[in-house]
Amino acid sequence: MKKIFLTIFLLCSFAKAAVPLPPSEIRAGEPVSSEMVEIKSDEWEGKNLSLADLLATYPGIQTRQRGGMGSFQTLSIRGMQGNQIAIAIDGVILQNLGATDLGGIDLNQYEKIEIYKGYIPAKFAANGMGGVINLVSKDAAAKGGKFYASYGSYNSKILSMQASSPLTDSVFWISNISYRASDNNYPYLNRNGTEYNTEDDFWTKRKNAQYAQISGNHSFRFAHSKKNSVLRVEHNSAAGGIPGKEDQETKTANSASDAVLASYEIEAFPLFKNISFGFQTFTGLEKSMSAWYYPLDRIGYSIDEYTQSGILLKNGGGQGSFYFEKEKIKTEFYIHGNYQYLESRNNSAMLNNYELSNSILQFSFAGELAPADFFNIRANATSRFNKEKQESGKVSGFFMGSDYEEGFRNLNSGRVSMNFGKENSLWSSSIAAGHYFRAPSLVELFSTSFGVLSNPNLKPEQGEQAELGVGYRHKKTRIAATAFANRIRDRIVYHTSGQLSKPINSGNGEVYGIETELHSEIFKWLKISSNATFQNPGDLPNEPKGQYYNSMIFVLPYTFELRLEGEAHSGLYRDRAQRKKIPENAFYHAGLSYKPTAASTIAFYARNINGAEYQNIYDAYPTPGRMLSLSYWHGF
Repeated sequence: MKKIFLTIFLLCSFAKAAVPLPPSEIRAGEPVSSEMVEIKSDEWEGKNLSLADLLATYPGIQTRQRGGMGSFQTLSIRGMQGNQIAIAIDGVILQNLGATDLGGIDLNQYEKIEIYKGYIPAKFAANGMGGVINLVSKDAAAKGGKFYASYGSYNSKILSMQASSPLTDSVFWISNISYRASDNNYPYLNRNGTEYNTEDDFWTKRKNAQYAQISGNHSFRFAHSKKNSVLRVEHNSAAGGIPGKEDQETKTANSASDAVLASYEIEAFPLFKNISFGFQTFTGLEKSMSAWYYPLDRIGYSIDEYTQSGILLKNGGGQGSFYFEKEKIKTEFYIHGNYQYLESRNNSAMLNNYELSNSILQFSFAGELAPADFFNIRANATSRFNKEKQESGKVSGFFMGSDYEEGFRNLNSGRVSMNFGKENSLWSSSIAAGHYFRAPSLVELFSTSFGVLSNPNLKPEQGEQAELGVGYRHKKTRIAATAFANRIRDRIVYHTSGQLSKPINSGNGEVYGIETELHSEIFKWLKISSNATFQNPGDLPNEPKGQYYNSMIFVLPYTFELRLEGEAHSGLYRDRAQRKKIPENAFYHAGLSYKPTAASTIAFYARNINGAEYQNIYDAYPTPGRMLSLSYWHGF
């Protein structure tokens, strides 16, 4: 950590002797309100970051991945794990079947990202406790487009094309198509099945880890005199190998997935005096398949057979929204309905086939009272009704017969916050507290994964959250600090014995800490961003006591821009027993961009340039070390 801060100190000292140059915009996650941070595409363009890489640079967010491009990636927010965090696209919650997987999301499809920490706003109708990550597509409103191309380490390549145009005076269209792929054949240290004996270790390359994805989003905006509406379609198809664990390398194992999500939204329009109404409907289809052959692939049990395992998820629903606004009072009311139907696609003597369903009805309320221009009170409340049912078949390790056919749940949550400070005042502050829940997913209740037993008797996770924040903003400097505390009961964890695991409710947990941020344009040619998180995570795995991030942007002559970044974390543990310790680590990145014209940019980016340790004896899945990339994009 001393190296990071020493580097920044020396660079700032050097900067004072330089000649001022023309200013440019500060590009850092901007708090739109005390409850939401917005990240614009400037923050990831030219870096070829995954969503997990990007989010890890923000306070209170931890991420973990199992390899390179397209690999499984998940996150936690203030100690709340991936399955407790919702991911949304244009306000529609993705139906995660387990822990949130960020690896299949291509950032080139989106214009900005909204981060809600510690709570879920009423408008999302999500099943979670830790917050929401909302990916927002570019709005179809004007004629234009963008071309993006990049090539990097391990034959990694990205191509993206975006175009938009008015079709008529009242219909606007935009489309975005992206392709990304990588061999993911990076070097790593194979410990040869002996984690603690280093004498037989040897360096090799990652095998059977290739990945390719084609994705796109398309939208049509219809403008009318009284109301506007938007039709959106998202789709992606991905395929790749399933690499093994070091000495258990795979030969033929592979996976493929296809997904499509369509939504139609009528934006809020006046219904009566002071009352507006909005509506959104959506439908989705997702198919995910894996295949392997034992003994060529060390997956599964000792049976000489070709195995296929997969699921098909059908999803549909809608949400009506009512808005009331008068003088100092604003209220919102949402009625949300959703139906999920999951079918197995297994072809194996060891795996069963089944059909599962989940029906959801949710009522949500949000209100704001502003008795003064420097003070307001906001409240949220949600009541959710779930009905889970096995329609046919049986699932791993538990036959769904007369003992259990369907289950019903009614869960409630609420939050109240007080916010102080005028819109343009130097100081602002807020305090909030709430109660949240997360109902077990179909995967956790009935098990749709190989080697995982069912547990239909799981209790929902419930807990409380509180935070206290203060901020200061003056000219081109912003400073903020937030103290937070999260408590959870009946946490769902996976208990493993041999080759089998089972989800269970495992006691209570809590995490509390403080997040700090600084963003400033010190000079017209120098901008800095810095944040740190200090927390007490108890026995939660993958949660450090300290997390740090710093970046400096130098606006250089002839439209060059230099970016230097450093991030680090203190020691953490991979297990709740705190026996598998990961030592503290620091990573450094650098990027240089050049604008040959006002509409085009060339960028070189080096990630993890110091070659920091990417693997240790407790990580079975090695990740890439140093990554280099060269990118070009052009707007028109």
